[in-house]
Amino acid sequence: MLKHVSIAVMAVLVFAGTVLAAEVRVFKPMEEGMSQMQLRRQALDEGFAQAVLDEAVKILPGELDETRRELFRQYLLPRAGAYVREYKVIYSQALEAGVILRLNVRVNQSVLRDGLVRMGFMETLAVPLPVTVERPEDLSEEEALALDNLLVLTNAIPQENAGFRFILSRGAENLYRGQLMTPDREWTALDKDMANLWFTLWAHHFNRAEVRSASSDRATLAVSGWFSPDGVLEFQRVVGGWDSVVRDVNLLDMDMESSGVGASWSFRIMDAEGLKRRLDAYLPERGLRYQIVREADK
Repeated sequence: MLKHVSIAVMAVLVFAGTVLAAEVRVFKPMEEGMSQMQLRRQALDEGFAQAVLDEAVKILPGELDETRRELFRQYLLPRAGAYVREYKVIYSQALEAGVILRLNVRVNQSVLRDGLVRMGFMETLAVPLPVTVERPEDLSEEEALALDNLLVLTNAIPQENAGFRFILSRGAENLYRGQLMTPDREWTALDKDMANLWFTLWAHHFNRAEVRSASSDRATLAVSGWFSPDGVLEFQRVVGGWDSVVRDVNLLDMDMESSGVGASWSFRIMDAEGLKRRLDAYLPERGLRYQIVREADK
């Protein structure tokens, strides 16, 4: 774990749909033999990783415990840039002890959301995944720890004769070779990076249509009682920010009757209880009525 790195994050609203930019403050200490360019690059990586992690926490349908949060942050350090839509350095100060950066980071929410699905966070956030793990006997302590951390990050629990089986071996030219077997599928991959290998294999499973549909279901929400279309547009903005409970929100239609304005939306439910709590907190106090119809109930 990197030490003596202090990061403070303050959310700043930037209205581009429902996208938020985060103001991230980073102090990265100077290390022996490090150039100013390397120091600044690592400080940017720290800021990107924190901004992406904070956005992931908002998207996930539950709590990510502190251990998994830190492991995810470490995993993101060299990779978070892939999820950054844009950034701007708004303050920079080079010190003898290190560098201070303050930057605005806007995360690509759709790319991050898809990445979280492919990595299995939506499936394994609260429910452990039993996996039979086979590893080569010549793994170094560092390699063994890296594999153990991947298991913890994915909430995968080693278990004999589990439905999932992961086999790690050594390939040619310093490559890792991995095999992932499920009751009905098998995938193989090669990579120099163990984490890349691990998530490449699991993405094959978690990205399958049947697995995605099992973790969420589509529904239609009908709301009535507004006095004007402005209320509909405001609610569209609000519900569009409920990433942890609904996804793929689409306004289907708007009805303007003498009794008031109504509208309906389609979306995928990620957390049914969480959605109900938010609707009950937002709609009745504004004199609005709602009804949810799941596609599975039609």
